[in-house]
Formats: sequence, C-alpha cells, structure tokens
Amino acid sequence: MADSANRFSLAALTLAVMGIVGTGAASPASVTRSSHPNVLADIPAFARKYRTGCSTCHTAAPKLNVLGEAFRLNGYKFPENDALLRRDEPVPLGADPWKDLWPRAIWPGELPGGVPIAVGLRSDIQYTRDPDAGATWDFLFPEELYIVAGSSLGQSVSAYLSTEWTPGEGVEVDQAKVELQDLVPGLPARAVNLWIGFQKLYPLTFADRYIDGAARQGFMWQSFRASDLDLVNPATGESVRSSNDFRLRHSQAAIEINGLGAGRFYYGLGVSQGASGLSRDNNARKDFFYKLRYKLGGLRLDGRYDSAGVLPEGAGGQLLDKTLTVEHFGYFGAEPVEGGRQDTHQSFGVSARARYGRADLGLGFVWGTHENPWGDIAAGELSHSSLFAKGEYLVYPWLIGSLKFETFDADVPTEIRVAGYSEGSADQTRLLPGVIALLRQNVRAVVEAELFTEHALNASVGKPRPHSLWFRLEVAY
Repeated sequence: MADSANRFSLAALTLAVMGIVGTGAASPASVTRSSHPNVLADIPAFARKYRTGCSTCHTAAPKLNVLGEAFRLNGYKFPENDALLRRDEPVPLGADPWKDLWPRAIWPGELPGGVPIAVGLRSDIQYTRDPDAGATWDFLFPEELYIVAGSSLGQSVSAYLSTEWTPGEGVEVDQAKVELQDLVPGLPARAVNLWIGFQKLYPLTFADRYIDGAARQGFMWQSFRASDLDLVNPATGESVRSSNDFRLRHSQAAIEINGLGAGRFYYGLGVSQGASGLSRDNNARKDFFYKLRYKLGGLRLDGRYDSAGVLPEGAGGQLLDKTLTVEHFGYFGAEPVEGGRQDTHQSFGVSARARYGRADLGLGFVWGTHENPWGDIAAGELSHSSLFAKGEYLVYPWLIGSLKFETFDADVPTEIRVAGYSEGSADQTRLLPGVIALLRQNVRAVVEAELFTEHALNASVGKPRPHSLWFRLEVAY
C-alpha cells in the first residue's frame, strides 16, 4: 500500500509541476483564438486541400487539438460547411440527381481534386548509457520515412492509408482503412459508423502517439508483450519466453462500429484479428474490444459548441480549449502459445484528461492479465498494471514543455518459481521530460530524456539503469 501511495504521489507531482511551469511566460497574443471553428489540416494533404496552416487542427503535429480530433472522427471532413470551405474542388463521380434515382442508378461519390498524399521524414540522434558498451551516440538518419494519404470520398465515405519505412524493418503498412459514416437512416448524424481495415485501435486517445503524441516516447503499457519477460532456470541455465507477441499499440485487421451521442459521448465496439501484421489469423478466435469516452465543456466531439456553433465567451478556441474528457476501454483476446494452448488475455484502462487554456494534463491506469502465457512449459497467470500521467504546457504557439511519468509492474506468479524458473521482472518507473518546438508549422524539433528511477531487469544483473536522451527533427510535406 505504501508503494502504491508513493507512486500516486509521484504521478500527482508530475501534473503539479506541469501546472507550475510557464506561469511566468509571456502571454502570446498570436495564439489562435477563433469565434468559429476553422478549417483543418490533419496531414499536409489537408493543408493543401483547405489552403490552411497545420496549426488549425494540430498543436505541434502530430498532436491533434480539439478541432483536429473532431475532423478525424468526422471522416476527414469539416464538421460544418465542409463543401463551402474546400479550396481544392473534388471530382464528382456522378450527378447529384442520381441520388433520387437510386437504386436504379449508382449513388454518386467523388474523388479528391488533388492527390491526397503527404510525406514525412523523421531523424533522431540518440544517446544511451549502455550497461555493456558504455555511453553511445547513434545517428538514426532517417529513423523513419512515412507516406500518408487520407480523403473523404463523398458525404459518408472516407479512406486513410499510412505506410512507414525504417532501416531495420523496411516498408510496413501502418494503417489502411475505409470509414462509412451514418449507416442507419433516421438516426442522428454520426450515431452509427463503420470503420473496416488494418487500423489502430486507439484505446486511450490522450496517451496515443498518433493522436496526442507531442513528444517522442509512448507509454510502456502500449508496447508491453508477454514475450518481453525472460524466465531462467538456474539449475539448467535454460531461458524461456512466451511466444505471445501481442501488444495493444499494434495495428490490426479489425471491424469497428462507433458513433457519437449528443455530440459529447463516444462509443466504439469492434472485432479484431489479434495477430499483428499477419494477413491470416493465427488461431480460430477473434478478439473483442470496446471504448467509451465522454467530454465535458469546450468544443464537443462532433466539432460544434453547445451554443449553436458560436464560441462561448472565455472558451479560448481550439488551441486554448477548456474541457474534461474521461475514457475507458476493454480488450479481450487470445493468442496461441507452446503446446498448442491458448493464452487468453484481457486489458482494461481508465483515464481523465483536463485541458485548461495552455495546460494539458492527463492521468490514467491500465491493468491486465495473461491466463497462460507460457503454455505447457510453465503454468501460471501473468498480471500487469501501469499508472501513468502526462502534462504539457503551451509556452508559445510554437513551444511546448512536456513531462510524462509512468510506473509499470508485471507480476510473475509463484507457480513459476515452483516449476524451477527464477522470477523474471519487467518492472520499471521512469520520467520523460521534453521540449517540443515548431521551427516551422511543418518542421518539428523534439528533445526528450528517459530517466529511470526503477529498472528491475538491469538491477537483477547488477547493471545501471539505461537512461537515454533523444533529439528528433521531423519534416512533413
């Protein structure tokens, strides 16, 4: 109990520090304040389409502001008057009167007027205090090259594609999905939508590096997998790992039904393949997930204000919104492991995020279990949990201070020790302070450190904690 109390105190301290940082900063009059939602630029292709700056929907891209998130949920369309705001006129695929002739005519659609493709380049310099090789500097030039394409294809259809190239992995498809909006006639707008394809599941948006990733590093619960634990039999020297490589941040082949209620409540229900990156499933079971979100105050999830679209006095606009968002998710899956067995696993998470002008603060907790990760090699349930927090402060429209805290615990059962294996551990506690600067709206520089206060794996073999420092330069066009 004392250990848990200490960790909650450290998480609260993280948020308090971010609330204090910048109180003496100048009050930049250039921070965007709008009396009405502006047009958006989710990727540079949208900037070209709408002839607007990236900061319309981003706070240090790829971090979405509240208007950018509404744009994403609306199938890459402006929530109001999208057709009037587009500067790049689409190519119609049929005349509008065809709608009256349906089903005796094809329902008309459209193609984007220009090719909706954007390119991004990320380069990193990484310093690591390596326990074996000493301090090392790595030039990751480039660390990643990516191509992103996204567009609406008419009133209720949109598509999104993103691919990545890295020196170690080569070319990989990150997402490739189609979104069908407003599937059920007669219901309120956006009540029932269908997203189908290879996609991110976005279990908690405030922690997601594709939606709210201002700095560089994600959280450990997003990337943890049962195979990260290395169990050793002291008598034989045998090392054993689970073959379950599932992690929550993986893109998956999935079908998701989602929607909005009253502009502020979001739900998502889906079935996914489970096995990441595979064209075929690796077992006869499908995974299930759900997501719930509610937003209080400020711009609603549908991109509108309660006051008939008019910005309420003191609301601050999309960069300085004042909102509280709470989220919850659940994930239920199974993966094959040794001996033809199935490792049934579940994960759950809750979070709360407060935006208040320049400050953006979030606190969350994720926990889960693997019922049989080692198959017939060693019986026992693996449980894990993570407490995490994030605080950011908008010093200037082009400068953000960031601080993340997290603790991660993976509890190996006593049955493992009874079976003769030493108890592996993935327990870690770390702080990640960072600074994000926009050199231009589409040129981003990030400095971020990774400082461990606990690293059980290194401590178990007498090695120091592997602190790191990153310098990132990112260009999108």
